[in-house]
Amino acid sequence: MYRPISPLPQLQTAKTQFVTTKDGIKLAYRLLGPSSGVSLLFLHHFRGTIDHWDPLLIHSIASHRPVIPFDNVGIGHSTGTVDDSVSKMAAHAIEFLSLLKITQVDIIGFSLGGVVAPLVALNGPPDLARKLILTGTTSTYGPDLIQSMTDEGVLKYAAAQDLTLESIQYLFFKLTKTSEAAGRAWWGRIHERTRETSGEERVSYVSDGFTDGGAGMMDLITAMQAAGDPANAAEGSYDGLGDIKIPVLVANGYEDVIVPTINSFYTLQKIPGAYLLVYPDAGHGILFQYAEQFAKQVNGFLDGW
Repeated sequence: MYRPISPLPQLQTAKTQFVTTKDGIKLAYRLLGPSSGVSLLFLHHFRGTIDHWDPLLIHSIASHRPVIPFDNVGIGHSTGTVDDSVSKMAAHAIEFLSLLKITQVDIIGFSLGGVVAPLVALNGPPDLARKLILTGTTSTYGPDLIQSMTDEGVLKYAAAQDLTLESIQYLFFKLTKTSEAAGRAWWGRIHERTRETSGEERVSYVSDGFTDGGAGMMDLITAMQAAGDPANAAEGSYDGLGDIKIPVLVANGYEDVIVPTINSFYTLQKIPGAYLLVYPDAGHGILFQYAEQFAKQVNGFLDGW
């Protein structure tokens, strides 16, 4: 088991907290790291929850700054019905920050969370977002972007009834010995949080086992399909990327089977203050495969390099 280096609350033990929206929805989050400084808000991937963040990644960042893993509406520990558009997800993230009385925040968005993050910056109050980190992701529809999630294996595993180590290995990691070993290590780490360590029940992936009939997953799919539809371009982020004047770090693996890595380069070209990191022998889940190295670069970026 990964042994935390800080006496501060850890991802395996931190208590889940809640705020209530104007519509009566309870949004779940956890607070880790120091009590002062600009917080880093974590927005997760398709079907992921706050119980699926990597403790090694979180603690390596939280040793330097406050971090807030967050479950959006209908996800994980939060109540309500899963949002069926990325603009709604962004609006709820903005409301969440206002309920915590956070007026400036850094944001890391992984995969679907990375589609949502620029919309928080573009649609939220001025100066709400200080810096963005976009990993394994793309923007909403753009004419030069390569369509995501077209690989047959991705279609097979991402929407499967049960997400297993085998499926996640294919989706997030390369099929090499080193990458697969990193995947197994990450899988072990995310299962360190249990009722015994936290006093709380651990939640499964969205629609895991189709206990909800697949409803939550289908809302997420609807959101992603709408985000990639040219008819919805006006409410998306692509045309507004050039208006993002804050520093942005874009990162991906050398060969991402979910979101083509070339889209990271296209994103870089659209955002004036963007940097790009591409990791070798890696796919979609570079932040888990290279948890400590990525955390070091995230902390450096947020601290001004």
